[in-house]
Amino acid sequence: MSDACFALLPRDGLSAKDGRGWYTSEVGRGYSLPWPLPTTVRGALRAAWGHDVMAATGITLSPETWERRSEQVGLQRFIALRRALGESFTRAHRMWPVPADAVRVLDERGVECLVRLEPHPGGAMTLGPDEDDAREALWHPRRSASGKPLASPLFWPESRMMAWLSGAPVSPGPEHEGLSQRTDIHLAIDVETQASQDSMLHSREVVELLRAQRQAGGLAVEEWALGLSCVWPDPASGLPRGPVGLGGRRRLSAVERLGAELFAMPDALAQRTRGLRLVLATPAEFQRGWLPDGFERVAGAPPCYVGRLPCVDAPVVLRAALVPRPLEVSGWDLVRRRPRPTRRWVPAGAVYFFEKHGGGDFTADELRALWLASWGGGHAEALGQVLPGVWQPPHHGQGA
Repeated sequence: MSDACFALLPRDGLSAKDGRGWYTSEVGRGYSLPWPLPTTVRGALRAAWGHDVMAATGITLSPETWERRSEQVGLQRFIALRRALGESFTRAHRMWPVPADAVRVLDERGVECLVRLEPHPGGAMTLGPDEDDAREALWHPRRSASGKPLASPLFWPESRMMAWLSGAPVSPGPEHEGLSQRTDIHLAIDVETQASQDSMLHSREVVELLRAQRQAGGLAVEEWALGLSCVWPDPASGLPRGPVGLGGRRRLSAVERLGAELFAMPDALAQRTRGLRLVLATPAEFQRGWLPDGFERVAGAPPCYVGRLPCVDAPVVLRAALVPRPLEVSGWDLVRRRPRPTRRWVPAGAVYFFEKHGGGDFTADELRALWLASWGGGHAEALGQVLPGVWQPPHHGQGA
């Protein structure tokens, strides 16, 4: 059993609309975010591991044996990377899902800026049809500045995300710094007539992970990749031996070794804070939808949700939750040849706000331990990875 850190670099793009991605809205139509889910990546790693085992041992694995033995392949870390072509990956190349508490607005002067949604107690708002007074007592977000909301990008670069988590002022950045797409048109040709067949024309959106941009010094090319840290069981060892087939269309992805330090937390982010802001870097799977596992209603004035966080010894109070529309994720079981059960996830970018129950600060060591820790279910799939950040509540521990 060994740990491996490497990047996957898809060389033929990725299908942008396959029903398994994070959902957004564009021109009134639903599209999945052009980035594979951790479960898709782990499935590709399990397939690559099986091929390596058969190449190393000369033994053909049956589908059932392959599935059982590859369960040990665990995805520990899963991040997006972007670099200029030819550079070596560093922490500066990390890309993160934009947090839900960041709003890009156009102010009265016509200037774009980023505004934080800060939770505050009080304010009447009904969040659901059932009588859950602890949920109704959650704090509600307020914008610190007025302006017209604008569409946000899908990812932020490392520098902007770390500044946001530390509580520093952040500028919006370039409008077009994300992934580009192309439309592939496919049709079937009749062999006898050499004309297109009726009802055999379709198109597919494909995300380009290589993009060229014109700059003052000439043409600059950037590429995106998947940064992975995973458990690679024996008898296979090290990195996958060849290209990895990613997704249902088996998009070939090159493999490049990474150092473990690429997944580390910046030292400047580890600081004492009264409140804790947790941003999901990957989707999370909780048993009760948006409510984190282990949090229960505690009576008081007002009532609140109290529970535990990974790597934090003291119980904490959930003050607010900014959670976009949930993900409904399903797939196909290739071994049993039937659909897999649908799973409902909290999407990446969701933000939760906490205070310690009974008062007290979150320490720098607790923030270090929380960095990319798995929260909720699906630990072997790198679900629920969290990014800790500082938060200054408007006052100490109401109702806790």
